[in-house]
Amino acid sequence: MPMPATRKAVRDIRLLELEAQLRAEVEELFTLSEQIDQREVPDGLVVRDEIARREDRLERLAQAKAVLEARAEERAAAEQAAYSATMAQRAERERTTGRRPGGRPPTPPVPGPRDGDQYNFSATSTSL
Repeated sequence: MPMPATRKAVRDIRLLELEAQLRAEVEELFTLSEQIDQREVPDGLVVRDEIARREDRLERLAQAKAVLEARAEERAAAEQAAYSATMAQRAERERTTGRRPGGRPPTPPVPGPRDGDQYNFSATSTSL
């Protein structure tokens, strides 16, 4: 059972994929540990160590997910403030001129992490 390569950074969309994969691997290892008496384990595989390693990775992914969600909330608040200010300016311009402003109205911000958001495991003080 190959372990995914350790990356120093993970994007939000990849984080969800890794989390599901690691949970499936942990379940598989638990099943393997229950059947240890019935069949032989591959050479060099220490089931408890493998489970502990994957659970540690799941914990780090959960921390990364929390950081990405916190960053997304901060960004959403800032974008919402900018959106509200822009809409207020457009309304004021429409009120003073009596005409609707030209161009497309701004799109409202979308809350939550974006697919391109990433968390860097090696440099926690650095924000990407």
